[in-house]
Amino acid sequence: MLRFGMCGCGGFIEKGVLPAMAAADNAQAVALFDVSADRLKQIGDQFSISKRFEKYEDLLACDEVNVVYIASPNVFHKDQVIAAAQAGKHIFCQKPMGMNAQECREMLAAVEIAGVKMGLGFCFRYAGAQEKAKELLDSGEIGHPVTFHMSFNFHGYTPETVGWRCDAKLAGGGAIMDLAPHMVDLACFFLDTTVESVMAYVNPEKTRTEIETDALIILWMANGTSALLDTSFNLRGDGAYYRIVGSRGELQRTGIDAWRINGKTGAPLTIVKSGKESRQVDYVIHEYIEKELVAFCGAVESGGEPPVSGRYGCEIQAVIDAVFESGKTGRRIPVDCTY
Repeated sequence: MLRFGMCGCGGFIEKGVLPAMAAADNAQAVALFDVSADRLKQIGDQFSISKRFEKYEDLLACDEVNVVYIASPNVFHKDQVIAAAQAGKHIFCQKPMGMNAQECREMLAAVEIAGVKMGLGFCFRYAGAQEKAKELLDSGEIGHPVTFHMSFNFHGYTPETVGWRCDAKLAGGGAIMDLAPHMVDLACFFLDTTVESVMAYVNPEKTRTEIETDALIILWMANGTSALLDTSFNLRGDGAYYRIVGSRGELQRTGIDAWRINGKTGAPLTIVKSGKESRQVDYVIHEYIEKELVAFCGAVESGGEPPVSGRYGCEIQAVIDAVFESGKTGRRIPVDCTY
């Protein structure tokens, strides 16, 4: 059983992570850190967590904690990961790993010197629909995957509704930092490869004080496949939709399953062949944040590498950096995944 100290007590921790952790058989939240005493009391009382700290250093000094779960604003990830590694704690960090790939490289160096494990939060790949889609792809159901198309958009993301996620200084960007990492992860997951280069339209251009709200992104993958991603904080069409085109057909799905809905049947996957024949494939939804935690904890307990590692998180951030650069220059940008 791994004992977690939670760094940040925001809505995602309250509504998604702590309920999932309570259900997992190899993870337990034993301590909380937040700069807000009111949030510490609210979340601590709600989940019966007695150890509460208003200083991050005090959380790291807590002997009961052997893993730090970092869900703070993105700008703090680098310093918090490095400090946790130096304190000998394993780390689970929410995406994006850092504000840019250089920060991620510094984080990786600290983790490797300390000899601790680090995992990244890309929970959507663990959802029942995505796992079923991957199973169908690996079985050859639609032939060899050629392209991945995904739209992932939220309506009404403003500083008033989502706070720091719309603050360029805290988040490092808007939709590209918040939503696009999940999309790039699913492209790599489904197409079973890495990203070689990027071309992107970004609107408006991100600055130190202003976020982008929209992006259209083309990924050229190392194995010759490609992905087209559409993301926005101003809803365009379906909130979430993906389509994987193969040499003998395609697989489609609309929607992203919400948290805490174990055991129900979600919107079906649709397989289309020859442009005419189609059939629906059901799957059972499971709690994907819980499954992600269980997989991470199992790897740490066995001494193995987490299934979604810090190195992988650094690679995804290098893609995000290339997206911003392409949007700024109008050029196709190679992805630098060196460490």
